[in-house]
Amino acid sequence: MLKSSDIEAVVRPIIFQEYITESLDAFPASIINDNMREFNFILGFATDTYLEDGTGTGAFTRSWSFDDFSPTKVLNLKQEHKNVKVVISIGGHGTEDVFNPYDKEEWIKNAKSSIKDLLLDYKIESMPVSFYTIDGIDINYENIKSNADDFADCIGKVIKQLKEDHEVLNSVNVVSIAPTKDLQPHYRTLYLKNQDNIDWINYKFYNHTFDSEKEFVKLFKILVYEYGTAFKLLPGISTNTNTPSSMTTDIFVKGCTILLKTASLPGVFVWDANTSSSPTYSLEEELQKLLTKE
Repeated sequence: MLKSSDIEAVVRPIIFQEYITESLDAFPASIINDNMREFNFILGFATDTYLEDGTGTGAFTRSWSFDDFSPTKVLNLKQEHKNVKVVISIGGHGTEDVFNPYDKEEWIKNAKSSIKDLLLDYKIESMPVSFYTIDGIDINYENIKSNADDFADCIGKVIKQLKEDHEVLNSVNVVSIAPTKDLQPHYRTLYLKNQDNIDWINYKFYNHTFDSEKEFVKLFKILVYEYGTAFKLLPGISTNTNTPSSMTTDIFVKGCTILLKTASLPGVFVWDANTSSSPTYSLEEELQKLLTKE
């Protein structure tokens, strides 16, 4: 579990992440703060294909527009903003997007193969070098029917196999997981069994109710202990009014400010760019200024 050195660690804010779902038709590049050490856009979702009985086959397909978010557009974005990385989110938030493999070993084989194909779609062949425009994957299921050990075993093996595949290893440099309050046992088991292969824990704080920023900070500290790391935990806020949330923006910002003052916060994420776009991306701008001390 958590070592004393982790408890006393000085954590610097280095990353901001923004999720994008299928209704946007372009990267909202205007929100990128170039003073952030790392800025991630996370494209959602690559979703499973299901049999009639509702079990998953492991054959993942993208739900975003390949034309709107093409390899060339990703490459151009990254050339204009050197701190940007682009990640593909695996899973889904709909009730139909369930983690429920029809057969574990077949699912692992199919998932590795289909996700590899999605990553290779973003490889730009060029001389003298090729460009791998996708930087990683995000595991983001909000509905899981399997037990925690099976979830951790299947997802962990897919991540490991992708990282060991020389054709796509440059496209899985970043791996994040996105725990929710109700699925904490599944994601915690996944992380603890595969922590060397997982870079970020995107915990959905917006699934919780907070009466004050002190409660926000208390949960953050509990999660640091439960996951055993002070360097990977990213709290998340939702701008989507359809997302069940009792956490106000004010509490989130004040909670993050406290964590920054105590050198405890490595970064944050926002769900999602689609709902933040109207009227403005004011929260994204505020949070990045907070992280960069502008």
